Parts: sequence; C-alpha cells; structure tokens
Amino acid sequence: MKIDVHAHYVPPSCLDIMGRRSGGPQRNLPDSLSDLDVRIGHMDERGVDVQLLSTPPWGGNISPEASKRANDATAQDIDAYRDRLIGLATVDMNEPEAAAAELERCVKDLGFRGVEILSNVHGENLHEPRFAPFYRKVQELDVAVFIHPHDVLGRADRLKPFFLSNIVGNPTDTAVAAACLIFGGVLREMPRLRFVLAHGGGSCPLLRGRWEHAWRTGLIEESTIPRPPSEYFRLLYFDSLTHSLPALNYLVETVGAERVMLGSDYPFGMGDARPPATVASLPHATDAEKDAMYGGNAVRVFGLDEALAR
Repeated sequence: MKIDVHAHYVPPSCLDIMGRRSGGPQRNLPDSLSDLDVRIGHMDERGVDVQLLSTPPWGGNISPEASKRANDATAQDIDAYRDRLIGLATVDMNEPEAAAAELERCVKDLGFRGVEILSNVHGENLHEPRFAPFYRKVQELDVAVFIHPHDVLGRADRLKPFFLSNIVGNPTDTAVAAACLIFGGVLREMPRLRFVLAHGGGSCPLLRGRWEHAWRTGLIEESTIPRPPSEYFRLLYFDSLTHSLPALNYLVETVGAERVMLGSDYPFGMGDARPPATVASLPHATDAEKDAMYGGNAVRVFGLDEALAR
C-alpha cells in the first residue's frame, strides 16, 4: 500500500477562512485542492492508495472556532472516501489548551489520526513552555504530529527575491523547529512524541553533525539535554520530499528507512507528483525497506491499522 503523509486539502465550504495567504486572497489555487474527485483520479494515476490530509500552511493557527469548522468540514467531506483519505487535525497553537481539546475531539469523534502544526507559531519556537499542555495531550492520545514550515524566519526581507522564502526558507525553518524540539528539551521530556518533518526534514539531516559538535564542545550553554542531540534526532520521522535522489538516499542512510514516509505536497508546484516512483528509484534500499517507506512506516507511525480496516 502506498500512503502519502504530506497532502493538503481545503474544504470548499472553508475557502473563506483558509483560502487566504499573506493577508490577501490566494490566487490560482489548484482545483484539486478542494475537489476530491479530481484528487482521487490523480492518486490513481500516480500510484497513491491513501493520502493523509492537512491544511495548506496558511490555514494553520486559525482561531479555535475556525479550526473546529475546518475539521468538521474535512471529516464530512472525506467520509465517502474513508478507504482513501484520512484527516489530520488543524489547531490553533496560539491557544495550546484549546488546541489540545480540539485535537482530542478530532481523534475521538472524527477519526483523525494526527495533527499538523507549523514550524513556528507567529515567530515563537516550538519548545516554548506554554506549548507543553498540547504536547502532553498528543502523547496521551498517541498520535503523530506533522510539522510544516510557514512564515519562515519571520519572512525576513532577504528572503523576498527569487522565491527564497520557499526554496531556502522552508527547509531552514524546519531545521530550526527540529533543533528547538531537541535542544529545548521537548523530546527529552516526552520521548514518545512522534514528529514527522516535511520536505525530508529540510536542512536538519545535513546539520546533525554540526549540532553534535556544538553540544559536545559545550557551545550550547542554554540547552539542558543530558544526552547528545543525535540520540533525540533519531526519534524524528521524515517525508520523502527532497527533490533530489542523492539527498533522499542520504536521508535514508542517515536516519534509517524505518523513519521515512512518502510525501508529495499535493497539489502544489513544489511537490513530488509521483513519490512512489521516487522511492522506487533509490539505489541502495532493499525491497523490504522500500515497502516500509511506501506505507508500512505510515501505518505504524500514524496508527492507521484501524482506520484502513474500516
């Protein structure tokens, strides 16, 4: 089974609250962002059996009321496709306790199997103590957290030209998020949390050695982790969206095939239209490792056994 863990969806009834970006209307949205029949056709063409649906990043951190509306609409829309589409909750991390309550409702009442959060919360890093109630609820519910970058590095002026906010900023902000979860002690305190990083983890797989060196030489004075960062790094999971076969091969060899899952970023232009074919092209992965990346890892990490058995 081929399971895509990184695919976006906006319910047609929620375009007024999630069809916006950077303060204005989002232009030229792909029809398949909200048309499930078109989406299913594309999935069939591309060899994808199941998608986990999350909001586009600009739909994250909307108000608790808007989050509830979007989650309810998603659940209603995908009910007829329950063998192909599974929801990930959207929550407002500005209000962590409300986010925790909404996640619990989505898991227990709507059948969602995880949650999407952004790589920062309006500039706040993910290790801030006020987010602890949300993380505790995630661990209690035993669901996965998909992390997607947005508002990268505060959308600094230097990232405005050349689409740099995406092609440089997105992978960089993902690395910032991962580093904060590690050095800020979130994974030390709650090691059962399962964080899945978009875009192959961004730049953090290449930075792992740099983080290790700085920790071992005592240069990260404010960090309180008692063990090397590599021991927490190995708790992270990644999608396959690297746009480079050598980079994906490096990721798999670095973190292990058991921690990589298909990711397409459907239906956007910076996505991988055929992630199963990308994984099939890996030169050093065994058939068993490819099978795990195709879908076995997603079933295990997101707890999909019951959802796929319906």
